[in-house]
Amino acid sequence: MQERLAAEFPDHFAVEPRYRMTHHYPRIRPYGVHAPEKEAGERLLAREVIHFAFYMPHDHPDIAAGVSHAFNCYMNAVGEGSDTINACAFGHYSHGPLSVERWKRIRELLLPDRPFRYAEDCNDPYRLREMEKSGNETWIHLGNGHDRLSGFKLTYSARIPSRDREPSDYDVSYLEGMLPTEYLEEHGPAAVRELVLDLASGLHFASGHAGLSFDSLMGDVFFTPRIRAEILRHPGFSLHHGSTPDGMGTRIDGVHWLNFLGLPIIQELGGVSALRSRLISPGTTVQAMDETRAVVTLGDWPEAGDLNRDNALPAYREFSRALEPWLDKPFEAPNFRVEGFTQEEALNWARRFLD
Repeated sequence: MQERLAAEFPDHFAVEPRYRMTHHYPRIRPYGVHAPEKEAGERLLAREVIHFAFYMPHDHPDIAAGVSHAFNCYMNAVGEGSDTINACAFGHYSHGPLSVERWKRIRELLLPDRPFRYAEDCNDPYRLREMEKSGNETWIHLGNGHDRLSGFKLTYSARIPSRDREPSDYDVSYLEGMLPTEYLEEHGPAAVRELVLDLASGLHFASGHAGLSFDSLMGDVFFTPRIRAEILRHPGFSLHHGSTPDGMGTRIDGVHWLNFLGLPIIQELGGVSALRSRLISPGTTVQAMDETRAVVTLGDWPEAGDLNRDNALPAYREFSRALEPWLDKPFEAPNFRVEGFTQEEALNWARRFLD
């Protein structure tokens, strides 16, 4: 294997990953043997992607139209096929290839109509048990059944509707997905930005984002010390260190290339004009989507930065300081950690734009 790696990447032949630096971010792709599938031999264990997520403090009937629009936007952009999206699940025991019947079921689940408005009104004990067990009212996932690390994924989770929910509760519905960096490089950052804006256009989000991150088979457990060092060198990557998506509430999950702000955050920041006046880094733009939503873009491309070359992404640091009161800060918990990283590494990374 070393001979093959040496021929492909002569500067890194002694390590497991395929590592290559583009102008804006590195390509980090460790290969190895996945324990449950040893007979399959060496395979891709992790890869860099463009990850996007939107957190919506609303029940499904109130956001169904926007979520359905987002599904249509994503599928129109990436298409259905063996290299993109060819499998789905609409429950934790329903994984399988896409078919006419499965698409019909997905479309039914995306409609706003439900036999009950609140969980307290549900008369089906099986349905209640399923909601309690899964932690959501509806869950839909689109992916690639042949290669789970193709870089194409879309997931929607609707929170359990409750008549007794207090406004201060943090549970939210969320939509998240991925695009491979090859898609970004083929279509360009402007097209990807427009796609994510179109996805977001109908969503009643409190916050959202899009930027560089990783997809891996089992969390980040395959990141070797060398891989960890390479990742921590690039502050523009997200490691999913925050709260679980359905617990994000109205907090903000870090600073990214594209940053979506809704109520109450945009209001508490003083509105779009006030925020725009505070962000003076070259390349940063603040665009109003409507009276209650805005998107902040940090440069033309998603940038990884490079601490070894004294590029700590100053625009990201400036925006992080402006958002600090609303940032999700799980690192303040005594047992904070990121899977695959030591606690010290995780703490230093999570505070990288604040220190």
